[in-house]
Amino acid sequence: MLTKDEVCASLLHEYRNIRQLIGKLPAGSEDDRISPTQRSTIELLQYLLMLGPGVLHAANDGGFKWFEENGPRCQSVTFKEAPEYVDGAMAEMEHLFSLWSEEEFTTREVTVPGMGTWTLQGWVLNTLCKFLPAYKLQLFHHAKASGNTDLNTWDAWFDDGQADRPAG
Repeated sequence: MLTKDEVCASLLHEYRNIRQLIGKLPAGSEDDRISPTQRSTIELLQYLLMLGPGVLHAANDGGFKWFEENGPRCQSVTFKEAPEYVDGAMAEMEHLFSLWSEEEFTTREVTVPGMGTWTLQGWVLNTLCKFLPAYKLQLFHHAKASGNTDLNTWDAWFDDGQADRPAG
Protein backbone atom coordinates (compact mmCIF):
# COMPACT_ATOMS: atom_id res chain seq x y z
CA MET A 1 0.00 0.00 0.00
CA LEU A 2 1.23 3.47 -0.80
CA THR A 3 1.93 5.81 2.08
CA LYS A 4 0.72 9.38 2.24
CA ASP A 5 4.29 10.61 1.79
CA GLU A 6 4.82 8.42 -1.30
CA VAL A 7 1.65 9.75 -2.91
CA CYS A 8 2.61 13.34 -2.09
CA ALA A 9 6.14 12.83 -3.45
CA SER A 10 4.75 11.37 -6.68
CA LEU A 11 2.42 14.32 -7.21
CA LEU A 12 5.17 16.83 -6.44
CA HIS A 13 7.37 15.08 -9.02
CA GLU A 14 4.61 15.65 -11.60
CA TYR A 15 4.62 19.37 -10.80
CA ARG A 16 8.43 19.59 -10.99
CA ASN A 17 8.15 17.88 -14.37
CA ILE A 18 5.49 20.42 -15.40
CA ARG A 19 7.83 23.25 -14.36
CA GLN A 20 10.52 21.80 -16.65
CA LEU A 21 8.04 21.46 -19.53
CA ILE A 22 7.07 25.12 -19.18
CA GLY A 23 10.66 26.03 -20.04
CA LYS A 24 10.43 23.91 -23.18
CA LEU A 25 7.36 25.63 -24.59
CA PRO A 26 8.41 27.79 -27.54
CA ALA A 27 7.83 31.54 -27.19
CA GLY A 28 4.64 32.57 -28.89
CA SER A 29 2.90 29.21 -28.40
CA GLU A 30 0.54 30.42 -25.66
CA ASP A 31 -2.51 30.44 -27.91
CA ASP A 32 -1.70 27.25 -29.84
CA ARG A 33 -4.41 24.58 -29.87
CA ILE A 34 -3.86 21.00 -30.97
CA SER A 35 -7.45 21.04 -32.21
CA PRO A 36 -10.13 23.77 -32.25
CA THR A 37 -12.06 22.26 -29.34
CA GLN A 38 -9.09 21.72 -27.01
CA ARG A 39 -7.63 24.17 -24.52
CA SER A 40 -4.89 26.47 -25.74
CA THR A 41 -1.44 25.93 -24.28
CA ILE A 42 -1.87 28.73 -21.74
CA GLU A 43 -5.38 27.57 -20.79
CA LEU A 44 -4.06 24.06 -20.20
CA LEU A 45 -1.20 25.37 -18.10
CA GLN A 46 -3.55 27.57 -16.06
CA TYR A 47 -5.78 24.56 -15.41
CA LEU A 48 -2.80 22.49 -14.29
CA LEU A 49 -1.84 25.21 -11.80
CA MET A 50 -5.14 24.92 -9.96
CA LEU A 51 -5.73 21.18 -10.38
CA GLY A 52 -3.55 19.86 -7.54
CA PRO A 53 -4.48 22.30 -4.81
CA GLY A 54 -8.12 22.34 -5.92
CA VAL A 55 -8.60 18.57 -5.77
CA LEU A 56 -6.94 18.40 -2.35
CA HIS A 57 -9.06 21.27 -1.05
CA ALA A 58 -12.15 19.45 -2.37
CA ALA A 59 -11.14 16.53 -0.15
CA ASN A 60 -10.95 18.83 2.87
CA ASP A 61 -14.02 20.92 2.10
CA GLY A 62 -16.25 18.37 0.36
CA GLY A 63 -16.78 20.66 -2.61
CA PHE A 64 -15.24 22.88 -5.23
CA LYS A 65 -15.27 26.23 -3.43
CA TRP A 66 -11.47 26.56 -3.75
CA PHE A 67 -11.75 26.38 -7.56
CA GLU A 68 -14.41 29.11 -7.55
CA GLU A 69 -12.32 31.37 -5.32
CA ASN A 70 -8.94 30.77 -6.97
CA GLY A 71 -9.89 30.05 -10.57
CA PRO A 72 -9.79 33.68 -11.72
CA ARG A 73 -6.31 34.18 -10.24
CA CYS A 74 -4.98 31.02 -11.91
CA GLN A 75 -6.67 31.86 -15.21
CA SER A 76 -4.75 35.14 -15.41
CA VAL A 77 -1.29 33.53 -15.13
CA THR A 78 1.11 34.13 -18.03
CA PHE A 79 3.88 31.85 -19.31
CA LYS A 80 6.42 34.03 -17.54
CA GLU A 81 4.61 33.77 -14.18
CA ALA A 82 3.81 30.06 -14.45
CA PRO A 83 6.95 28.59 -12.80
CA GLU A 84 6.31 30.71 -9.70
CA TYR A 85 2.72 29.49 -9.61
CA VAL A 86 3.89 25.88 -9.94
CA ASP A 87 6.03 26.43 -6.84
CA GLY A 88 3.00 27.88 -5.07
CA ALA A 89 0.83 24.91 -6.05
CA MET A 90 3.49 22.53 -4.75
CA ALA A 91 3.76 24.39 -1.44
CA GLU A 92 -0.02 24.36 -1.02
CA MET A 93 -0.17 20.64 -1.75
CA GLU A 94 2.63 19.89 0.72
CA HIS A 95 0.78 21.92 3.34
CA LEU A 96 -2.49 20.06 2.75
CA PHE A 97 -0.81 16.66 2.89
CA SER A 98 0.87 17.70 6.17
CA LEU A 99 -2.54 18.22 7.74
CA TRP A 100 -3.44 14.54 7.41
CA SER A 101 -2.07 11.71 9.51
CA GLU A 102 -1.28 8.44 7.77
CA GLU A 103 -4.32 6.87 9.43
CA GLU A 104 -6.59 9.73 8.38
CA PHE A 105 -5.27 9.49 4.82
CA THR A 106 -6.23 5.81 4.58
CA THR A 107 -9.48 5.79 6.59
CA ARG A 108 -11.19 9.21 6.52
CA GLU A 109 -14.23 9.32 4.27
CA VAL A 110 -14.60 12.15 1.80
CA THR A 111 -17.91 12.93 0.13
CA VAL A 112 -17.83 15.25 -2.86
CA PRO A 113 -21.15 16.24 -4.46
CA GLY A 114 -21.73 14.36 -7.70
CA MET A 115 -18.57 12.29 -7.23
CA GLY A 116 -19.50 9.96 -4.39
CA THR A 117 -17.82 8.92 -1.15
CA TRP A 118 -14.22 7.74 -0.97
CA THR A 119 -11.46 7.34 1.54
CA LEU A 120 -9.17 10.33 1.37
CA GLN A 121 -6.51 8.09 -0.18
CA GLY A 122 -9.02 6.72 -2.70
CA TRP A 123 -10.09 10.25 -3.65
CA VAL A 124 -6.51 11.36 -4.31
CA LEU A 125 -5.59 8.18 -6.20
CA ASN A 126 -8.72 8.18 -8.36
CA THR A 127 -8.68 11.87 -9.19
CA LEU A 128 -5.42 13.74 -8.87
CA CYS A 129 -3.09 10.78 -9.49
CA LYS A 130 -4.91 10.22 -12.80
CA PHE A 131 -5.79 13.77 -13.85
CA LEU A 132 -2.40 15.40 -13.22
CA PRO A 133 -0.26 13.07 -15.39
CA ALA A 134 -2.91 13.04 -18.12
CA TYR A 135 -3.05 16.83 -18.40
CA LYS A 136 0.73 17.06 -18.02
CA LEU A 137 1.09 14.83 -21.08
CA GLN A 138 -1.19 17.16 -22.98
CA LEU A 139 1.23 19.96 -22.10
CA PHE A 140 4.09 17.77 -23.38
CA HIS A 141 2.19 17.27 -26.66
CA HIS A 142 1.59 21.01 -26.93
CA ALA A 143 5.33 21.60 -26.59
CA LYS A 144 6.08 19.04 -29.32
CA ALA A 145 3.32 20.29 -31.62
CA SER A 146 4.58 23.86 -31.17
CA GLY A 147 7.93 23.00 -32.64
CA ASN A 148 10.07 21.54 -29.87
CA THR A 149 10.85 18.29 -31.67
CA ASP A 150 13.81 17.43 -29.40
CA LEU A 151 11.48 16.34 -26.59
CA ASN A 152 11.33 12.65 -25.75
CA THR A 153 10.27 10.22 -23.02
CA TRP A 154 12.70 11.78 -20.55
CA ASP A 155 10.95 15.14 -20.88
CA ALA A 156 7.49 13.62 -20.56
CA TRP A 157 8.08 11.58 -17.42
CA PHE A 158 11.42 12.01 -15.72
CA ASP A 159 12.78 15.53 -16.11
CA ASP A 160 12.11 17.19 -12.79
CA GLY A 161 15.15 19.46 -12.87
CA GLN A 162 16.95 17.35 -10.28
CA ALA A 163 18.91 14.94 -12.49
CA ASP A 164 20.89 15.19 -15.68
CA ARG A 165 19.35 13.89 -18.87
CA PRO A 166 20.89 10.53 -19.75
CA ALA A 167 23.09 10.39 -22.84
CA GLY A 168 21.64 8.92 -26.01
